[in-house]
Amino acid sequence: MKKTLFALALAGVFAGAAQAQSHVTVYGIVDTGIAKQTGKDTYMTHNYESSLGFRGTEDLGNGYKAMFQLEHRLNLNDGTVYGGNPDIDWYGGANVGIGTPFGTFRLGRVDELPTETLRTLDPFNQDSIASMTLSTQRSTHIDNTIRYDSPNLSGLQIGATYSLGKNTKGSDRDNAFARAGADNDGYAGSVLYDNGTVTLLGNWSRLADSNKSYIWNLGGAYAWGPLRLSLAYEKTHDKGWYNAERSLSENSGVADSSLINGVASKMDNWILGLNYRIGQGTFKAAFNYVKVKDVNGMSLADGGNYWNGHSSADLKKYAIGYTYDLSKRTSLYGMVAYTDYENEAISNFFNGSGYNEDSVTGVQIGITHKF
Repeated sequence: MKKTLFALALAGVFAGAAQAQSHVTVYGIVDTGIAKQTGKDTYMTHNYESSLGFRGTEDLGNGYKAMFQLEHRLNLNDGTVYGGNPDIDWYGGANVGIGTPFGTFRLGRVDELPTETLRTLDPFNQDSIASMTLSTQRSTHIDNTIRYDSPNLSGLQIGATYSLGKNTKGSDRDNAFARAGADNDGYAGSVLYDNGTVTLLGNWSRLADSNKSYIWNLGGAYAWGPLRLSLAYEKTHDKGWYNAERSLSENSGVADSSLINGVASKMDNWILGLNYRIGQGTFKAAFNYVKVKDVNGMSLADGGNYWNGHSSADLKKYAIGYTYDLSKRTSLYGMVAYTDYENEAISNFFNGSGYNEDSVTGVQIGITHKF
């Protein structure tokens, strides 16, 4: 934590020094609340991830500009680093780039395109107890990445990323990950059209070091007056490490059970959303349907006995919520969500071993301030 505080203080010094030659913006979100779910004690959580960020630009002339972003994220309820990894100081992003008349190029840790775009079709922003169930092959941010964003052409934008995988040469060559053959570079493409009334989007993504797993999604929204309706579909092919280990064993006769530490699966994910503005507040509702099939690699303790005898299982999630704006920056929120799991196996799949509730009801309230 001391390292994090030092990094934040150092960034503040740099931001002050940079004011004379470039534009630097300090921004962030502080959010926390209380939630209660079936099978869990009451706990504190968030509706938006709390963050403190620095964003800067410098005009280079002729339509070119330099830019950077440093964003720290934290759990406001206890002050710990968000994501559970104290070695990542800038969990929300750490990148530098060049803006040109032909688009923007950034290098470093950046937002993942499918998450950045598809979450706009979830009334609950893919966060909180009410958000849609996320694919096993989605990540909010991705490392070691080159990202390109095209100019906005009357609402149309195209994005692309290329991410470097783990080093599998030299001293890293014999690690289990490399021997399993699960290492790969990652890349993604995104198309987004948004004119304020109509939103249409599509993404294809392969995360780095995912055994060449991939997802694709499509969605759209239509808004008239205070009402906005949205619909999205996402398909996931998660190859896990299990298939890589099995292929390695069958082809070379090498058996190494330590490599079976991932779960292969396929997932179909639908979400239907509604936002309705009422005075200073917004009513939200969503229905999320998920079907998981072809699961391979789960232990018996995690419901593997069910998956070995059945091809698929599903869940249905219903959510409603209300956000009341006290001002342009501060809001109060409340939400209720009910998830109906077809069986304990799919409950284990998303919640982990030991959480065997076949239906879960959750309630959450809290406060958000943006600056």
